[in-house]
Amino acid sequence: MWNPKEMRLCGAALMLGVSGLMGCSDDLEAGGGPEGDARLTADMYTWECTDLGDELWEGVYAFTVALEYAPDGVQDRELPEPGNCSAELSMFPKDAGNAGAAIPESDGDPAWATSQNAGDLEELADGFWYDNVLGENHTCYMPQEVVSGGIELKDAGSLTGAITPAAGELGGVALSKELTGGLTFGEDVEVSWEADGWDETWVQIRMEREGQSWGTVTCNATGYQSFNVDNKVWSKLNGNLNVEYINLYVGFQNKGSFTAENGLKVETMTRAIHVEVVNEL
Repeated sequence: MWNPKEMRLCGAALMLGVSGLMGCSDDLEAGGGPEGDARLTADMYTWECTDLGDELWEGVYAFTVALEYAPDGVQDRELPEPGNCSAELSMFPKDAGNAGAAIPESDGDPAWATSQNAGDLEELADGFWYDNVLGENHTCYMPQEVVSGGIELKDAGSLTGAITPAAGELGGVALSKELTGGLTFGEDVEVSWEADGWDETWVQIRMEREGQSWGTVTCNATGYQSFNVDNKVWSKLNGNLNVEYINLYVGFQNKGSFTAENGLKVETMTRAIHVEVVNEL
């Protein structure tokens, strides 16, 4: 049984120590438009782990669950075509955008559950609920242990019953050179991985200061086993910005959908995200 409070041996060292959107009018029937109404995301953040022997694996050090409800106004998170890159694509939910609203038929904050574990979601903004499940208790679980069969919404009014897909497998993520404190602007580096059972793969380069983004480029690496960070990325960023470091994220995601009885459309996502420079969430 997976227990969020239980600790496992983690790698003694990390690899580096690691919008405004369209709102909906007052007379628009919820679920009546063509856009999505909600998104449920289960995110597993991973780092390099060891059993203190020769075996290394990509283990989950943090796990979060986020729910966005914005009738016909869910924020865009669609990747560009495979092999292409897009600037300023938001991949990490922090709010529900301008269309954030209360969930129909909901009484209080929603919750999430698996067959073995459960938790409550805290409302942080209009239409946005969040749970940092592990807190500061960093672990080294396999992704399949954390999200073996998906995360299901409970006590969520019309959205109750939405469930994220199961996780795929993640062997490891490696870089072609050793980095210290993140990427250097303009340098070429190849990132490669071993993974199976995921719908999409993406690489994001994110310029960060005090944990906040000051510019991102997200590249669709679906169908690839490696990706070169080179001028096609750097040309979309501003090297004159005063940032603390340039972080590298490699994301693996499975996507599903759920339609409520009243027609509300929910996108569901399970993701494993390798983080090169680890910060508290």
